[in-house]
Amino acid sequence: MKRDGFSSSVPEVLKRVLVRRGMERRIKELWILPQWREIVGEKISKHTQPITVKKGNLFVRVDSSGWLTQLTYLKEKIISQINQREASNLIKNIYFHLGEIKESCSVRENIQSGKIMNKLDKKDWVKIRENLVNLKDSSLRKTVKRILIREIMSKKPGQTRS
Repeated sequence: MKRDGFSSSVPEVLKRVLVRRGMERRIKELWILPQWREIVGEKISKHTQPITVKKGNLFVRVDSSGWLTQLTYLKEKIISQINQREASNLIKNIYFHLGEIKESCSVRENIQSGKIMNKLDKKDWVKIRENLVNLKDSSLRKTVKRILIREIMSKKPGQTRS
């Protein structure tokens, strides 16, 4: 179907670009993090903080040993809920570990405040720019930029989700 002279919609084009760059699965994995509260509910989300997803493994910080024990019993149910929501076998395992639950600040807020600028090196920014070069829509560019920054930050040693 042609609309405005284009044979594909923006989501279709974006999906092709992400698949071509090998990022589709990674973006789906990272999309779980902001949906955590909706997936597990308010009660569990108050005591947990999803950190990252790597190769189908979701890493979650838990604020007490009691909750850690309880979540161990609920792990399969949570994995099932995530995979049903994503209509795929995206998450294979969840690793819960004890730690302090920090009030999270979004990547967008960190970018706007300049906090993230010092955490990424020149090579990281070059990689981000290369991935954004063909995206003309400014809103789409901003969204993909946040996703790329989150991806790079999750791979840096000692970094947690920002």
